[in-house]
Amino acid sequence: MSTYPVPAPKAASSVVVEVAQGARMAEKMLNSWGDPTPGSDLAQVNALYQWEKVSDRAQHYVAASLEHLLMWADFVAPLKFDPEQASVIRMRPTLALARAAIESAAQVVWLLAGQTSRECVRRHLSLVRWDLQEHRKSRLNAAGKQSVRRREQELVERVSSEFSDREVSAPQGYLWIIQQACTDPGLKLDGTEAERLWRAMSGAAHGMYWTNLELTQISLGEEYEPGHFRSLVLPDAGALIEALRAASTITTYATYKYLTMGGADCVELAKQAIHALAQEVPLKPNADMDLDSMFPKSP
Repeated sequence: MSTYPVPAPKAASSVVVEVAQGARMAEKMLNSWGDPTPGSDLAQVNALYQWEKVSDRAQHYVAASLEHLLMWADFVAPLKFDPEQASVIRMRPTLALARAAIESAAQVVWLLAGQTSRECVRRHLSLVRWDLQEHRKSRLNAAGKQSVRRREQELVERVSSEFSDREVSAPQGYLWIIQQACTDPGLKLDGTEAERLWRAMSGAAHGMYWTNLELTQISLGEEYEPGHFRSLVLPDAGALIEALRAASTITTYATYKYLTMGGADCVELAKQAIHALAQEVPLKPNADMDLDSMFPKSP
């Protein structure tokens, strides 16, 4: 079984540009923003739990999600192409990076979807415990594991007057986080579809064989042994488009949600980001790009 690259259909090419430039724009917006403004939703959450700022961890999840998409974008859709350069979109790495972006972004969406500052803090503590538990598993010796375990115990004791151990237990895994994030009414991503995509992305990332049947188009060739055929395997462009769009949707939403709750003017940040991006993207000859017309004038 051999996999061969094929020219991307027009629909896939447009999605590549959309995802790549969208991620670059979101990164510029994130990097141009500072601390939450006084009185903003995130400032109020930070004031409720000052041991570790919730906004810092939220920013980390957004940045992680963007890094995955940007690594893919810089390889597949660099800002400047050599005339002889050709981009090859590999199926498994694309799906692996899309999956990582979704998992990272889903954490911040779920974290910030709490209806009250207290609920945001509770979710924050759950994510911190999850992080500590995974950190503990990575330690190779007993002393290292005990050190991290002690930090988790101290966290639980620190907040015990407000939250029970059960209330701040670790989430049930990435799929659970993704499904919970999809209940946010502002995120236009169906939970059932998100699960289907996540399972396909995970299978592809881990090299599971069933993804060849679901995510590729297979053409049989020579029967070199009875019942065994040479085959040509072509990635299914539709599956890649779905995965990239889902990753872009949740990452963009997470970015805007974080910035909005921090008190940012996202329209102004987006305007500045597009202006900056336009300076980096080579335009076609005679291109007319009136960036100011894309945004409403300030009153």
